[in-house]
Amino acid sequence: MAKSLLEQLPKIVADGKAQAEKILEGLESRHRVRLQTREWVLPSKDASETDWIAANTRQQALSAAQDEMFGAVQGSLGDAAARPWQNRLIYGDNLLAMAALLAGDEHTPSLRGKVDLIYIDPPFDSKADYRTKVRLPGVEIEQRPTVMEQLAYSDTWSGGTATYLETIVPRLLLMRELLVDSGAIYVHLDWHVAHYVKITMDELFGKENLEREVIWSFDTKSGYKSTADNWVRSHDTLLYWAKSKQSVHFTKEYLPYDAEYLKRFKKLDEYGRAYRDDRGSGVKQYLDELKGVAVSDVWSDIKSFQQDATSAEYLGYATQKPTSLLA
Repeated sequence: MAKSLLEQLPKIVADGKAQAEKILEGLESRHRVRLQTREWVLPSKDASETDWIAANTRQQALSAAQDEMFGAVQGSLGDAAARPWQNRLIYGDNLLAMAALLAGDEHTPSLRGKVDLIYIDPPFDSKADYRTKVRLPGVEIEQRPTVMEQLAYSDTWSGGTATYLETIVPRLLLMRELLVDSGAIYVHLDWHVAHYVKITMDELFGKENLEREVIWSFDTKSGYKSTADNWVRSHDTLLYWAKSKQSVHFTKEYLPYDAEYLKRFKKLDEYGRAYRDDRGSGVKQYLDELKGVAVSDVWSDIKSFQQDATSAEYLGYATQKPTSLLA
């Protein structure tokens, strides 16, 4: 009789740990994976988000802007450790990419234990194929998908969810190695596998280090989702994990008060400051001393591209997420 997924989990985690440990042991090898820069995609310093440097003028623009944008991509820009690179898009298998980032090279120092925040939007085990033609402003890419691209853009797994978890476990472990002790990771998922990944991460990151399960609520008033003969699905899940709960750095965020709440501050003192009397203590509560509404673990103020398909940043890719999720 075939084992259930829960029965397979211990072996999936053990095999994933063994794979990650093998990669970590090989970081000092002469045959370690390295990153190679093929081209740069670079916005001008004061450009709008859609004003990209055209391919035929990229090199000319780079020579003027590289000093601020790329840090230590080239040796002439100074000491690599003092000026780490930024704004790189890595094309390839992320397992190999992380191995290269952990190993470092003569131009790029190892990022092991140096990353403050990781956000990943892995496949959702949705059984869908998302291969598509990608167009960027000023650049059109037309090519047949490589074998790697067929794997990258197809969210189907030969062994079902077990194969999915076998793939993600070693990658999550390498991400943990990249994080600084005060760092954190957000894993963006939905109903397909969020529960399986959560219990897997209990083992990989420690159950005690789960900070929050954030709900990104995007109200779907129309479209195909609203036609379901069931409760309409209108949220994703972001699992927020600290590398170490004792060391994690978190900056609390606040939103402005709504107009109805502001109406409560009807009184003005002799200096013109708005306040209200606290009902419990009778103490004056001044509006200018309040920070705003603390952001909760339900995010409902960020639109999905199903709601905002006219957004300038939308490229038409089925699973694209808005950059405001990271803001």
